[in-house]
Amino acid sequence: MKIRTLILSCATAAVLTAAPAWAQDNGAETPTWAFDLAFGAAFTSDYVSRGTSQSGGPAVQGYVEASYGIVYAGVWASSVSPAITGGNVEIDVYGGIRPEFGNLSLDLGYAHYFYSPGGACCGEVYAKANYAFTENFSGGAEIYQDFVNSTTWAAARAEVGGLPLELAFSAKVGSDFGTLALGVTKVAWDAGVSRTFADAVTLDLRYHDSNVDPARFVATLSVDTSLSALKKMFNN
Repeated sequence: MKIRTLILSCATAAVLTAAPAWAQDNGAETPTWAFDLAFGAAFTSDYVSRGTSQSGGPAVQGYVEASYGIVYAGVWASSVSPAITGGNVEIDVYGGIRPEFGNLSLDLGYAHYFYSPGGACCGEVYAKANYAFTENFSGGAEIYQDFVNSTTWAAARAEVGGLPLELAFSAKVGSDFGTLALGVTKVAWDAGVSRTFADAVTLDLRYHDSNVDPARFVATLSVDTSLSALKKMFNN
């Protein structure tokens, strides 16, 4: 109930503060809105985060995210294993800004993690950067910092699109630089291919591994859309 109330409050606040901009279309003025609401759901054979399984098996996930211009806030949730996380559900509440400078896209924000039952866990400030070198190749880096627990996670990633069968390849490698006190510096990586159907349904097949976790092959089927995408589809 608290999560539902939080989601509705975020969406309502964004709607009430959104102001229309006016665009010229064939000589007539039509209103366009900077506000948008994205949402989606996924089923995965294993919820793996930074090389470690959080669900110990299949998981159901979902999110809703409100945005106004470059500012955004959202809630993401996934079923998890109590034996691993201490809760049945992980809930991430996050927000930040996503400015763009030509081919460079940035994502600066904060995320707080909750587990139900169990309450609040921890939070991280994050910074992500992605650069589109060509239409089909991009690369970037991201860093997460938990100032309370003095932990760090940083990763580099690359994505190649335009492959045969409309496939895209992506890979990521990350490390905690020894801040998780595991007795060894953790290094985790993943690589896989994905294909999107009808601009909304994505099938992702991915291999995960790390120097402290067993290797895993994960299949994920997700559906993602937004109010602006639905409006465009119906207008067409």
